Amino acid sequence: MIGVGPKRISLHRFRMVVVAGLFAFGTQPVFADPVTDFYTGKSVTMIVATPPGGPYDEHARLLARHLSDHIPGHPGIIVQNMAGATGMIAASYVFARAPQDGTVIANMHNMLPLIVALGQSSVDVDPAAFNWIGNMTREVGDVILTTSAPVKTIEDAKRVEVVMGGSGPSSLGSIYPRVMNRVLGTKFRIITGYDGANGVTHALEQGEVQGDAGDTWFSGQGRTWDWYKAGKIRILVQIGTRTPDLPDVPLLVDLAATPADREMLELFSSPYTIGKPTAMGPKVPAERVAAMKAAYDATMTDPEFLTDAKKLGVEIAPVSGAELTALMKHLMTLPPDQVKRARAIIEP
Repeated sequence: MIGVGPKRISLHRFRMVVVAGLFAFGTQPVFADPVTDFYTGKSVTMIVATPPGGPYDEHARLLARHLSDHIPGHPGIIVQNMAGATGMIAASYVFARAPQDGTVIANMHNMLPLIVALGQSSVDVDPAAFNWIGNMTREVGDVILTTSAPVKTIEDAKRVEVVMGGSGPSSLGSIYPRVMNRVLGTKFRIITGYDGANGVTHALEQGEVQGDAGDTWFSGQGRTWDWYKAGKIRILVQIGTRTPDLPDVPLLVDLAATPADREMLELFSSPYTIGKPTAMGPKVPAERVAAMKAAYDATMTDPEFLTDAKKLGVEIAPVSGAELTALMKHLMTLPPDQVKRARAIIEP
């Protein structure tokens, strides 16, 4: 019972009086949004699957600076690098060990589905089971060579050995030279063990290696652009998507001699649609996944985000979470004969 002056009324009747009063003054009762309630006052950890300083890290920090503005409850976002095994350490953590409550998101490595599909890792991860949020842009990949290398064209690379650097056997820097050697007949020699993109960059600058494969082209800015404009490197091949910056540089898939070879090169070009993809764990509640997808999509059109991206030379042409999910499912259900040939092609 609740006392009201000299009289006392039941709690139920008191609630009815309050609600009636709200309607009488034209005010609707306010019911809390559970997603907003959940994120208010919390921090979200953004896992980055590579070391600090490289393109993945740059994309993640760009996203982290703006995403919170569009998440209900506006949680803080903390970036945490979790490098190793071409992104598989981060993928395993987000898939199986990270909290599945929506407080962890990740910028995954674009090789994740190929590594799993082709059996290049023993880590138990299903890329199709992640909740894919989106990717900022369809990227242009490239194969770069220093201008001191004795190779200027693909035909030259079929006759003359070139030393390429890579972080590990499953990195793009290692896989693309092997794919090109076995599908196109080039003579790349691969040295692995460098510490991510920065390690390969240092090796190029020191003259330890002559080229890098699987780099990302940022129009107008970035390391590769600066080197190219300064005449320090040449672009041998574009991968995934063409850029108008390089009208005379061939696209990898167009170098295929047969339809079967083109099919293989298309498969290995898929990381550039995947890009620098953002995902949540497989068991995160659907309403929080939906809220994060909506926040991501809103961020992609946020004027402040777009201005920030332009300063970094990141062209925004988003790939939706639905498209990423469909691509992951496709790569996880490749025909056995295609998988067998692809495995043979990239075997070190």
